[in-house]
This record gives sequence, structure tokens and C-alpha cells, in this order.
Amino acid sequence: MNTRTITLILVIILVASSCRWKETKDALKQGDALKASIESFEKNRQRLSSSLVTTLEDAGDKLSEENPDLPAVSRDFEKDWTSIQSRYDKLKKDFGEVGENSDAYFAKLDELSSSISDEQLRTEELAKNAELRERWQTSYQRAEQSLSQVTEVLESGHDFHMVLVASSIRQKLEQNVQELDRIAEQAQVLLQDLEAFTVAGRELVQG
Repeated sequence: MNTRTITLILVIILVASSCRWKETKDALKQGDALKASIESFEKNRQRLSSSLVTTLEDAGDKLSEENPDLPAVSRDFEKDWTSIQSRYDKLKKDFGEVGENSDAYFAKLDELSSSISDEQLRTEELAKNAELRERWQTSYQRAEQSLSQVTEVLESGHDFHMVLVASSIRQKLEQNVQELDRIAEQAQVLLQDLEAFTVAGRELVQG
């Protein structure tokens, strides 16, 4: 065996090893991407859940107080709800990335399994992939449904805030009515004083 032949064999071995390493690297990359997107989704889900419950409970506690300050409650609620909406948008974005990464992950699994030369083993591996994908789809659809329900909660919260703002305006209007009554009383006193002044003036001129 001459040097050229040995070199050619070594090159083939290195290329084959490099291709196998590339396959492994790509597969791990897809797995890591899916794991990272799931972890990000879960972290934001926990933050959103905590904020959502706390905000609603706080608003409920403040509104149950005697003579609640509706404008203040409304401002606080709007501030918290805006933050919740931002977290919800991030959660939806994360959920979309989980879906994209899971599709890429299963595509890579199927690609690896399809490259198996033994037909029986290849069939078994593809069946395992299909079973795993089916279980995952069930979980994914359940999460998608839960996300839709969160959307409904946020819409209800928005409606609640509009009611709260309207109530605040009504309370403010009631305060304005009281203020107008006070001004009217002051005006009545001033008019009486002015009337007395004009009477005194007429008497002065006539006298």
C-alpha cells in the first residue's frame, strides 16, 4: 500500500468522522434550542401567573376598603396591567419559539432515524419518534388552550379596568357636584353681599 493510498484512506476516515460529528453537533444544537425555549417560556409563565394573581388580589383588597380611592386604584391597576400585558406578549413569543424549535427538533430526529441502513431498526426508530411527537403535540395543544384562556382573562381584566375608570370618573363627577354645591353656596353669599352693597349705594345716592 503506497503513501497516496494511505493518505486517501485517512482523508476518508477524517471526513466520515467530521460528518458524524457534524450530525451529533446539529442534533445537540436542536435539542439545546428546544430546551432553552421551553425554559424561557416556563420562567415567563411563572412571572405572568404571579403578577396576574397579585394584581387582581390587590385591586380586590383595595376596592373592598371603606370609601376606596377609585382613581388611585385605577391608576395602580393600569400600571400593573400594562406590565402584565408586556409579559403576556413575551410569553406568546416564547410559545411560538417553542413550536418552531420543536418542529426543527423532530425533523432532525426523523432525519437521523431515516439515515439508518437497517430497515427494521429504522422503522422502529421512526415509530418511537412518531410516538414522542404525538405525546408532545398533546402537551403543546393543552398549553395553547391555556394560553387562549389567559387571553380571555386579560380581556376581562381590560374590561374590568374600563369599568373601574368609568367608576372613577363617576366618583370624580360626584366630587365635582359637591364642589359645585360649595361654590354655589359661596356665590349665594357673595351675591347677597353685593345686593347689600348696591342697596347701601342707592341709599347713599338718594340720601
